[in-house]
Amino acid sequence: MDIFKAFKKKELGLPVGIQWQYVNGLFIPYDSKDSVYVNKVFKAISIAQSLISKIAEKSADATPQIMRVKNKAEAQKYLSRRKSLNNKNDAQSLARIKLKAFEQVDNHPFLELMENPNPTMTGRELRETSFAYLLITGNAIEYAAMPGAGQRASQPVQLWSIPSPCVKPVMSGNRLDPLSGYAVTYSHDKEIPREQIAHFKYFNPVSENEGFENSFWGLSPFRSFTNQASQKRYADIAQGNLFANMGPSGLITGNATDTSKTPELTATQAAAIQDNFIQNHTGPLNSGHIIVTPSNLKWQQIGLSPVDMQVLEFNKDLERQIANILGYPSQLLNPDGTLANSDSGDVRVITNCVLPLLRKFDDIRTRKLREWYKDDSLIYISDTDVYPELEANKIELVRWMRDAGVFEQGEIRAALGYENEYDLSQVLVPSNWMPLSDLMGGELQIGEEM
Repeated sequence: MDIFKAFKKKELGLPVGIQWQYVNGLFIPYDSKDSVYVNKVFKAISIAQSLISKIAEKSADATPQIMRVKNKAEAQKYLSRRKSLNNKNDAQSLARIKLKAFEQVDNHPFLELMENPNPTMTGRELRETSFAYLLITGNAIEYAAMPGAGQRASQPVQLWSIPSPCVKPVMSGNRLDPLSGYAVTYSHDKEIPREQIAHFKYFNPVSENEGFENSFWGLSPFRSFTNQASQKRYADIAQGNLFANMGPSGLITGNATDTSKTPELTATQAAAIQDNFIQNHTGPLNSGHIIVTPSNLKWQQIGLSPVDMQVLEFNKDLERQIANILGYPSQLLNPDGTLANSDSGDVRVITNCVLPLLRKFDDIRTRKLREWYKDDSLIYISDTDVYPELEANKIELVRWMRDAGVFEQGEIRAALGYENEYDLSQVLVPSNWMPLSDLMGGELQIGEEM
Protein backbone atom coordinates (compact mmCIF):
# COMPACT_ATOMS: atom_id res chain seq x y z
CA MET A 1 0.00 0.00 0.00
CA ASP A 2 1.26 3.48 -0.85
CA ILE A 3 1.51 5.23 2.55
CA PHE A 4 1.79 8.61 0.85
CA LYS A 5 -1.43 8.15 -1.09
CA ALA A 6 -3.53 9.71 1.66
CA PHE A 7 -1.58 12.93 1.40
CA LYS A 8 -2.32 13.62 -2.25
CA LYS A 9 -3.88 17.06 -2.63
CA LYS A 10 -6.76 15.84 -4.74
CA GLU A 11 -7.96 13.32 -2.14
CA LEU A 12 -7.57 15.77 0.73
CA GLY A 13 -9.38 18.49 -1.17
CA LEU A 14 -6.61 21.00 -0.43
CA PRO A 15 -6.08 24.23 -2.36
CA VAL A 16 -3.43 23.93 -5.03
CA GLY A 17 -1.27 26.64 -3.47
CA ILE A 18 -0.61 24.76 -0.20
CA GLN A 19 2.79 23.04 0.08
CA TRP A 20 3.65 20.30 2.54
CA GLN A 21 6.79 19.27 4.38
CA TYR A 22 7.74 16.10 6.23
CA VAL A 23 8.76 16.91 9.82
CA ASN A 24 9.30 14.36 12.60
CA GLY A 25 7.24 11.71 10.84
CA LEU A 26 4.32 14.01 9.98
CA PHE A 27 3.22 15.95 6.92
CA ILE A 28 2.34 19.51 7.90
CA PRO A 29 1.53 22.63 5.83
CA TYR A 30 4.52 24.79 5.00
CA ASP A 31 3.90 28.32 6.27
CA SER A 32 5.68 30.77 3.98
CA LYS A 33 4.13 33.96 5.34
CA ASP A 34 6.51 36.85 5.91
CA SER A 35 5.73 36.80 9.63
CA VAL A 36 7.60 33.49 9.86
CA TYR A 37 10.87 35.19 8.93
CA VAL A 38 10.25 37.98 11.42
CA ASN A 39 9.50 35.65 14.34
CA LYS A 40 11.61 32.59 13.53
CA VAL A 41 14.68 34.26 12.07
CA PHE A 42 15.11 37.91 13.08
CA LYS A 43 13.62 37.65 16.56
CA ALA A 44 14.87 34.12 17.32
CA ILE A 45 18.45 34.00 15.95
CA SER A 46 20.83 36.52 17.46
CA ILE A 47 23.40 36.47 14.66
CA ALA A 48 20.66 37.11 12.06
CA GLN A 49 19.38 40.09 14.04
CA SER A 50 22.92 41.41 14.47
CA LEU A 51 23.83 41.20 10.78
CA ILE A 52 20.50 42.53 9.47
CA SER A 53 20.59 45.45 11.92
CA LYS A 54 24.18 46.27 11.00
CA ILE A 55 23.45 46.27 7.26
CA ALA A 56 20.20 48.25 7.62
CA GLU A 57 21.78 50.88 9.87
CA LYS A 58 24.79 51.27 7.60
CA SER A 59 22.58 51.57 4.53
CA ALA A 60 20.41 54.21 6.22
CA ASP A 61 23.47 56.47 6.54
CA ALA A 62 23.30 57.18 2.79
CA THR A 63 21.37 60.43 2.45
CA PRO A 64 18.96 61.00 -0.47
CA GLN A 65 19.98 63.01 -3.51
CA ILE A 66 17.87 64.11 -6.46
CA MET A 67 19.73 64.63 -9.71
CA ARG A 68 18.71 65.84 -13.13
CA VAL A 69 20.18 63.99 -16.07
CA LYS A 70 22.25 66.27 -18.31
CA ASN A 71 24.05 63.58 -20.32
CA LYS A 72 22.09 60.36 -20.93
CA ALA A 73 25.11 58.39 -22.15
CA GLU A 74 27.16 59.28 -19.08
CA ALA A 75 24.15 58.63 -16.86
CA GLN A 76 23.80 55.10 -18.23
CA LYS A 77 27.53 54.58 -17.79
CA TYR A 78 27.29 55.75 -14.18
CA LEU A 79 24.39 53.43 -13.35
CA SER A 80 26.19 50.51 -14.99
CA ARG A 81 29.56 51.18 -13.37
CA ARG A 82 27.95 51.60 -9.96
CA LYS A 83 27.09 47.90 -9.95
CA SER A 84 30.78 46.97 -10.05
CA LEU A 85 32.00 49.40 -7.38
CA ASN A 86 34.48 47.41 -5.29
CA ASN A 87 37.15 49.76 -3.94
CA LYS A 88 38.28 53.36 -3.50
CA ASN A 89 39.71 53.57 -7.01
CA ASP A 90 36.36 52.58 -8.47
CA ALA A 91 34.70 55.23 -6.30
CA GLN A 92 37.02 57.90 -7.67
CA SER A 93 36.32 56.91 -11.27
CA LEU A 94 32.58 56.83 -10.57
CA ALA A 95 32.72 60.32 -9.04
CA ARG A 96 34.14 61.67 -12.31
CA ILE A 97 31.36 60.10 -14.37
CA LYS A 98 28.73 61.41 -11.96
CA LEU A 99 29.90 64.99 -12.49
CA LYS A 100 29.49 64.63 -16.25
CA ALA A 101 26.15 62.82 -16.09
CA PHE A 102 24.05 64.79 -13.59
CA GLU A 103 23.39 68.13 -12.05
CA GLN A 104 22.19 68.15 -8.48
CA VAL A 105 18.72 69.44 -7.57
CA ASP A 106 19.06 71.16 -4.21
CA ASN A 107 15.44 72.15 -3.61
CA HIS A 108 12.71 69.64 -4.28
CA PRO A 109 9.60 68.68 -2.27
CA PHE A 110 10.59 65.01 -2.33
CA LEU A 111 13.85 65.83 -0.53
CA GLU A 112 11.87 67.54 2.21
CA LEU A 113 9.56 64.52 2.36
CA MET A 114 12.50 62.11 2.71
CA GLU A 115 13.87 64.27 5.53
CA ASN A 116 10.55 64.35 7.45
CA PRO A 117 8.35 61.59 6.03
CA ASN A 118 5.66 61.54 8.72
CA PRO A 119 4.98 62.83 12.26
CA THR A 120 6.40 59.72 13.95
CA MET A 121 9.58 58.99 12.00
CA THR A 122 12.69 60.70 10.73
CA GLY A 123 13.95 60.09 7.24
CA ARG A 124 16.72 57.88 8.54
CA GLU A 125 14.27 55.79 10.57
CA LEU A 126 12.10 55.29 7.49
CA ARG A 127 15.06 54.15 5.40
CA GLU A 128 16.36 51.82 8.10
CA THR A 129 12.92 50.26 8.63
CA SER A 130 12.40 49.64 4.93
CA PHE A 131 15.88 48.19 4.49
CA ALA A 132 15.35 45.79 7.39
CA TYR A 133 11.96 44.57 6.15
CA LEU A 134 13.40 43.87 2.72
CA LEU A 135 16.32 41.89 4.15
CA ILE A 136 14.05 39.85 6.44
CA THR A 137 10.95 39.23 4.34
CA GLY A 138 12.01 40.06 0.78
CA ASN A 139 9.48 42.92 0.68
CA ALA A 140 9.39 46.52 1.90
CA ILE A 141 6.23 48.62 1.59
CA GLU A 142 6.01 52.41 1.80
CA TYR A 143 2.64 54.15 1.61
CA ALA A 144 2.41 57.65 0.11
CA ALA A 145 -0.40 59.73 1.62
CA MET A 146 -1.75 62.15 -0.99
CA PRO A 147 -4.21 65.04 -0.64
CA GLY A 148 -6.28 63.90 -3.62
CA ALA A 149 -7.18 67.49 -4.55
CA GLY A 150 -5.43 70.70 -5.52
CA GLN A 151 -2.22 71.27 -7.42
CA ARG A 152 -0.44 68.48 -5.52
CA ALA A 153 -3.32 66.03 -5.68
CA SER A 154 -1.13 63.15 -6.88
CA GLN A 155 2.03 64.12 -4.99
CA PRO A 156 2.83 62.59 -1.61
CA VAL A 157 2.71 64.71 1.52
CA GLN A 158 3.64 61.86 3.89
CA LEU A 159 5.49 58.55 3.60
CA TRP A 160 4.76 55.63 5.92
CA SER A 161 6.43 52.25 6.27
CA ILE A 162 3.84 49.45 6.38
CA PRO A 163 4.99 46.09 7.85
CA SER A 164 5.22 43.76 4.87
CA PRO A 165 3.66 40.76 6.71
CA CYS A 166 0.47 42.85 6.91
CA VAL A 167 0.26 43.52 3.17
CA LYS A 168 -0.79 41.40 0.22
CA PRO A 169 -1.12 42.25 -3.50
CA VAL A 170 -4.58 42.55 -5.04
CA MET A 171 -5.00 41.28 -8.58
CA SER A 172 -7.25 43.06 -11.09
CA GLY A 173 -8.04 40.11 -13.34
CA ASN A 174 -6.75 42.06 -16.35
CA ARG A 175 -3.93 40.16 -18.04
CA LEU A 176 -2.45 43.35 -19.47
CA ASP A 177 -2.58 45.19 -16.14
CA PRO A 178 -2.76 42.43 -13.51
CA LEU A 179 -1.85 44.34 -10.34
CA SER A 180 -4.69 46.48 -9.00
CA GLY A 181 -3.28 47.55 -5.65
CA TYR A 182 -2.42 46.33 -2.17
CA ALA A 183 -4.53 45.31 0.81
CA VAL A 184 -3.50 45.90 4.45
CA THR A 185 -4.78 43.32 6.91
CA TYR A 186 -5.16 45.67 9.88
CA SER A 187 -7.24 48.04 7.69
CA HIS A 188 -9.81 45.30 7.04
CA ASP A 189 -8.18 44.52 3.69
CA LYS A 190 -9.10 47.91 2.27
CA GLU A 191 -7.40 48.20 -1.09
CA ILE A 192 -4.76 50.89 -1.60
CA PRO A 193 -4.12 51.94 -5.22
CA ARG A 194 -0.70 50.85 -6.43
CA GLU A 195 0.11 54.48 -7.35
CA GLN A 196 0.36 55.22 -3.62
CA ILE A 197 2.63 52.26 -2.83
CA ALA A 198 6.38 51.99 -3.30
CA HIS A 199 7.06 48.25 -3.27
CA PHE A 200 10.66 47.11 -2.94
CA LYS A 201 11.05 43.36 -3.47
CA TYR A 202 13.39 40.52 -4.37
CA PHE A 203 12.87 38.22 -7.33
CA ASN A 204 10.39 35.40 -6.66
CA PRO A 205 10.29 32.56 -9.22
CA VAL A 206 6.86 30.97 -9.57
CA SER A 207 6.49 27.22 -9.98
CA GLU A 208 3.70 25.41 -11.78
CA ASN A 209 1.48 24.86 -8.74
CA GLU A 210 1.76 28.37 -7.33
CA GLY A 211 -0.55 31.27 -7.99
CA PHE A 212 0.38 33.94 -10.53
CA GLU A 213 0.00 36.60 -7.84
CA ASN A 214 3.10 35.24 -6.08
CA SER A 215 5.26 36.75 -8.82
CA PHE A 216 4.20 40.18 -7.55
CA TRP A 217 5.46 39.41 -4.06
CA GLY A 218 9.14 39.19 -3.16
CA LEU A 219 10.90 36.05 -1.96
CA SER A 220 12.59 36.29 1.43
CA PRO A 221 16.34 35.60 1.39
CA PHE A 222 15.66 33.21 4.28
CA ARG A 223 13.04 31.14 2.40
CA SER A 224 15.57 28.39 1.68
CA PHE A 225 16.88 28.65 5.24
CA THR A 226 13.58 27.82 6.95
CA ASN A 227 14.55 24.29 7.98
CA GLN A 228 18.00 25.42 9.11
CA ALA A 229 16.38 28.16 11.20
CA SER A 230 14.76 25.51 13.37
CA GLN A 231 18.04 23.61 13.50
CA LYS A 232 19.82 26.79 14.61
CA ARG A 233 17.40 27.16 17.50
CA TYR A 234 17.94 23.56 18.58
CA ALA A 235 21.71 23.94 18.16
CA ASP A 236 21.66 26.99 20.44
CA ILE A 237 19.64 25.05 23.02
CA ALA A 238 22.03 22.10 22.81
CA GLN A 239 25.04 24.37 23.14
CA GLY A 240 23.45 26.14 26.10
CA ASN A 241 22.72 22.84 27.80
CA LEU A 242 26.26 21.73 27.08
CA PHE A 243 27.76 24.70 28.90
CA ALA A 244 25.11 24.72 31.65
CA ASN A 245 25.82 21.09 32.51
CA MET A 246 29.56 21.26 31.96
CA GLY A 247 31.50 19.24 34.55
CA PRO A 248 35.08 19.52 35.82
CA SER A 249 37.90 19.77 33.32
CA GLY A 250 39.88 16.96 34.97
CA LEU A 251 40.53 14.72 37.99
CA ILE A 252 43.38 14.59 40.52
CA THR A 253 43.70 11.06 41.91
CA GLY A 254 46.12 9.05 43.99
CA ASN A 255 48.45 7.19 41.66
CA ALA A 256 47.70 3.68 42.94
CA THR A 257 48.84 1.12 40.37
CA ASP A 258 47.10 -1.79 42.07
CA THR A 259 43.36 -1.15 42.36
CA SER A 260 42.96 -4.01 44.86
CA LYS A 261 44.91 -2.05 47.44
CA THR A 262 43.64 0.84 49.55
CA PRO A 263 43.80 4.13 47.57
CA GLU A 264 46.70 6.38 48.45
CA LEU A 265 44.26 9.27 49.15
CA THR A 266 41.56 9.16 51.76
CA ALA A 267 38.38 11.21 51.39
CA THR A 268 39.70 13.72 53.92
CA GLN A 269 43.00 14.06 52.09
CA ALA A 270 41.25 14.47 48.72
CA ALA A 271 39.04 17.25 50.10
CA ALA A 272 42.08 19.00 51.58
CA ILE A 273 43.97 18.81 48.26
CA GLN A 274 40.98 20.18 46.36
CA ASP A 275 40.57 23.11 48.77
CA ASN A 276 44.27 23.87 48.58
CA PHE A 277 44.19 23.73 44.78
CA ILE A 278 41.24 26.13 44.52
CA GLN A 279 42.74 28.62 46.98
CA ASN A 280 46.31 28.67 45.68
CA HIS A 281 46.24 27.60 42.05
CA THR A 282 43.09 29.03 40.40
CA GLY A 283 42.23 32.48 39.12
CA PRO A 284 43.66 34.71 36.37
CA LEU A 285 46.98 35.30 38.15
CA ASN A 286 47.72 31.57 38.32
CA SER A 287 46.77 30.77 34.75
CA GLY A 288 49.52 28.78 33.04
CA HIS A 289 51.56 28.23 36.21
CA ILE A 290 53.21 24.89 37.00
CA ILE A 291 52.30 23.08 40.23
CA VAL A 292 55.09 21.25 42.07
CA THR A 293 54.05 18.79 44.78
CA PRO A 294 55.86 15.98 46.72
CA SER A 295 52.69 13.86 46.64
CA ASN A 296 52.27 10.98 44.23
CA LEU A 297 49.26 12.30 42.33
CA LYS A 298 47.82 11.75 38.87
CA TRP A 299 45.96 14.23 36.60
CA GLN A 300 43.34 12.95 34.17
CA GLN A 301 41.98 15.37 31.54
CA ILE A 302 38.23 15.36 30.84
CA GLY A 303 37.43 16.87 27.44
CA LEU A 304 34.36 17.39 25.26
CA SER A 305 32.96 14.34 23.55
CA PRO A 306 33.01 14.12 19.73
CA VAL A 307 29.24 14.71 19.74
CA ASP A 308 29.65 17.89 21.80
CA MET A 309 32.35 19.13 19.44
CA GLN A 310 30.07 18.52 16.44
CA VAL A 311 27.30 20.56 18.08
CA LEU A 312 29.64 23.53 18.45
CA GLU A 313 30.91 23.24 14.86
CA PHE A 314 27.39 22.81 13.48
CA ASN A 315 26.32 26.02 15.20
CA LYS A 316 29.21 27.93 13.64
CA ASP A 317 28.39 26.53 10.20
CA LEU A 318 24.78 27.75 10.48
CA GLU A 319 26.02 31.23 11.38
CA ARG A 320 28.22 31.23 8.28
CA GLN A 321 25.20 30.23 6.19
CA ILE A 322 23.24 33.21 7.54
CA ALA A 323 26.12 35.53 6.66
CA ASN A 324 26.28 34.11 3.12
CA ILE A 325 22.53 34.58 2.63
CA LEU A 326 22.89 38.28 3.43
CA GLY A 327 26.04 38.68 1.36
CA TYR A 328 28.00 39.46 4.52
CA PRO A 329 31.60 38.18 4.29
CA SER A 330 31.56 35.11 6.53
CA GLN A 331 35.31 35.50 7.07
CA LEU A 332 34.51 38.54 9.22
CA LEU A 333 32.75 36.36 11.80
CA ASN A 334 35.01 35.54 14.71
CA PRO A 335 34.93 31.99 16.10
CA ASP A 336 32.77 33.19 18.97
CA GLY A 337 30.13 34.52 16.55
CA THR A 338 30.84 38.23 17.05
CA LEU A 339 31.64 40.66 14.27
CA ALA A 340 35.19 41.61 13.41
CA ASN A 341 36.16 45.19 12.53
CA SER A 342 38.88 46.00 10.03
CA ASP A 343 39.37 48.52 7.23
CA SER A 344 39.23 45.90 4.48
CA GLY A 345 36.31 44.20 6.17
CA ASP A 346 34.32 47.43 6.34
CA VAL A 347 34.89 48.03 2.62
CA ARG A 348 33.55 44.56 1.81
CA VAL A 349 30.47 45.12 3.96
CA ILE A 350 29.74 48.30 1.99
CA THR A 351 30.36 46.76 -1.46
CA ASN A 352 28.76 43.35 -0.79
CA CYS A 353 25.78 44.30 1.38
CA VAL A 354 25.04 48.02 1.42
CA LEU A 355 25.47 49.08 -2.20
CA PRO A 356 23.24 46.34 -3.72
CA LEU A 357 20.53 47.32 -1.24
CA LEU A 358 20.86 51.02 -2.11
CA ARG A 359 20.70 50.33 -5.85
CA LYS A 360 17.44 48.41 -5.49
CA PHE A 361 15.86 51.24 -3.49
CA ASP A 362 17.24 53.91 -5.82
CA ASP A 363 15.62 52.23 -8.84
CA ILE A 364 12.16 52.08 -7.28
CA ARG A 365 12.39 55.59 -5.79
CA THR A 366 13.44 56.97 -9.17
CA ARG A 367 10.41 55.37 -10.83
CA LYS A 368 8.01 56.69 -8.17
CA LEU A 369 9.70 60.12 -8.20
CA ARG A 370 9.11 60.47 -11.94
CA GLU A 371 5.57 59.13 -11.64
CA TRP A 372 4.57 61.42 -8.77
CA TYR A 373 6.20 64.62 -10.09
CA LYS A 374 5.74 64.03 -13.84
CA ASP A 375 9.41 64.66 -14.67
CA ASP A 376 11.37 61.90 -16.42
CA SER A 377 14.66 63.78 -16.16
CA LEU A 378 14.84 63.27 -12.38
CA ILE A 379 16.75 60.45 -10.76
CA TYR A 380 17.07 59.43 -7.11
CA ILE A 381 20.59 58.50 -5.98
CA SER A 382 21.70 57.56 -2.48
CA ASP A 383 24.79 59.54 -1.56
CA THR A 384 27.58 57.01 -0.98
CA ASP A 385 30.09 59.78 -0.27
CA VAL A 386 29.05 59.44 3.39
CA TYR A 387 31.04 56.21 3.60
CA PRO A 388 34.69 56.93 4.40
CA GLU A 389 35.46 53.34 3.41
CA LEU A 390 34.86 54.36 -0.23
CA GLU A 391 36.25 57.88 -0.08
CA ALA A 392 38.23 58.64 -3.19
CA ASN A 393 41.60 60.37 -3.19
CA LYS A 394 40.35 63.97 -3.36
CA ILE A 395 43.74 65.40 -4.24
CA GLU A 396 43.77 63.31 -7.43
CA LEU A 397 40.13 64.19 -8.11
CA VAL A 398 40.82 67.97 -7.88
CA ARG A 399 43.92 67.64 -10.05
CA TRP A 400 41.95 65.77 -12.71
CA MET A 401 39.10 68.33 -12.67
CA ARG A 402 41.53 71.24 -13.04
CA ASP A 403 43.48 69.53 -15.81
CA ALA A 404 40.24 68.80 -17.68
CA GLY A 405 39.67 72.55 -18.07
CA VAL A 406 35.88 72.23 -18.29
CA PHE A 407 34.91 72.55 -14.62
CA GLU A 408 34.33 75.84 -12.84
CA GLN A 409 35.63 76.51 -9.32
CA GLY A 410 32.12 76.09 -7.90
CA GLU A 411 31.84 72.60 -9.44
CA ILE A 412 35.19 71.61 -7.99
CA ARG A 413 34.10 72.82 -4.56
CA ALA A 414 30.81 70.91 -4.90
CA ALA A 415 32.72 67.72 -5.72
CA LEU A 416 34.63 68.16 -2.46
CA GLY A 417 31.44 68.71 -0.48
CA TYR A 418 31.74 72.49 -0.02
CA GLU A 419 29.23 75.23 -0.75
CA ASN A 420 29.45 76.78 -4.20
CA GLU A 421 29.45 80.34 -2.84
CA TYR A 422 32.22 81.66 -0.67
CA ASP A 423 33.67 85.00 0.41
CA LEU A 424 35.99 86.16 -2.37
CA SER A 425 37.85 88.37 0.14
CA GLN A 426 39.14 85.24 1.87
CA VAL A 427 42.08 83.20 0.64
CA LEU A 428 41.32 79.46 0.89
CA VAL A 429 44.06 77.59 2.75
CA PRO A 430 44.27 74.09 4.29
CA SER A 431 42.10 73.66 7.38
CA ASN A 432 45.04 73.29 9.77
CA TRP A 433 46.48 76.70 8.81
CA MET A 434 45.53 80.10 10.20
CA PRO A 435 43.15 82.14 8.00
CA LEU A 436 44.98 84.92 6.19
CA SER A 437 42.53 87.51 7.55
CA ASP A 438 43.47 86.54 11.12
CA LEU A 439 47.12 86.79 10.25
CA MET A 440 46.61 90.34 8.90
CA GLY A 441 44.64 91.36 11.99
CA GLY A 442 41.36 91.98 10.16
CA GLU A 443 39.45 91.50 6.93
CA LEU A 444 41.65 91.22 3.85
CA GLN A 445 40.69 93.81 1.23
CA ILE A 446 41.05 92.80 -2.40
CA GLY A 447 43.97 94.67 -3.91
CA GLU A 448 45.57 95.41 -0.52
CA GLU A 449 49.33 95.12 -0.57
CA MET A 450 50.90 92.79 1.96
